Amino acid sequence: MIHNPIISKTVSRLSRKQPDFFAELASRFLAFLPNLAIAAVVFICGMILAKLISKLVKKAVKRASVEKTASSFGRSLGSILLYAFLIIICLTILGVPMTSIVAVIGAAGLAVGLALQNSLSNLAGGFIILFAKLFSVGDYIIVGDAEGYVESVSILYTRLTARDHRTIYLPNGSVSSGQIINLSQQASIRISVPVFVSYAADFHQTETLLLDAIAKHPMFLDSPAPSVSMSAHANSAVELSLNVWVEPKDYFSAKSELLILTKTTLDAAKIEIPYPQLCLHPSASLPASNPLPKKSAGRKS
Repeated sequence: MIHNPIISKTVSRLSRKQPDFFAELASRFLAFLPNLAIAAVVFICGMILAKLISKLVKKAVKRASVEKTASSFGRSLGSILLYAFLIIICLTILGVPMTSIVAVIGAAGLAVGLALQNSLSNLAGGFIILFAKLFSVGDYIIVGDAEGYVESVSILYTRLTARDHRTIYLPNGSVSSGQIINLSQQASIRISVPVFVSYAADFHQTETLLLDAIAKHPMFLDSPAPSVSMSAHANSAVELSLNVWVEPKDYFSAKSELLILTKTTLDAAKIEIPYPQLCLHPSASLPASNPLPKKSAGRKS
């Protein structure tokens, strides 16, 4: 076995310094332990305090009758800011320099911004929805192929509840940049249905009957006034357009009620609701078809 004197000296030095290294490590850990314990206590208390503040703010917002859209968005954003502030306090207690924290936050913000561009557009879309007041919680909106009642607006997503109780999450960026149809912002909304009557029916009599029936129905509004107009002369009937105004909450049930009312009113007045018919008549100008000539009997041999 070959002995190297340089290696032997190095090993002996490390063996002599090893106890000092572990002792210094243990002393540093013991010195750091109080700050770690304080930071842990501050973090736990901060989490409890943040939840308490969130509940108090929620109750205060309800009492102040703040708009629900702004309330949900503000609480979501406020919770994130509270937790970020709590983490910075804990890092400061642990002895991390503020300059280092700022540098780490800046670098992390740049990295997150590049990686989550869509999320940042959703965040910006949330602010646009909030300040432009495109809709409120409880409104029925149509955004592209999705539609439903607005349940909440968070910092990234808008949550809808469809009429069949499906939950739909829409990115705020696509909501704010797309076409939004709001069925709930106005006090009334118009329903139009086509009505077909026979050419033999009197238009003014039909109009009077339909308007009288509409006036007696509690769902249809008197102002704006309902109307009946002639839309087209179809092949088998005269097409009328029946227009009524309802409250937004009755929008989806009003069309069925109007169709039922129209059918019963016209049936009671014995006004025909025609349907397409096709009648075939033989033409007298065409000659009768000639029967095939009979074969002549051949001669018998």
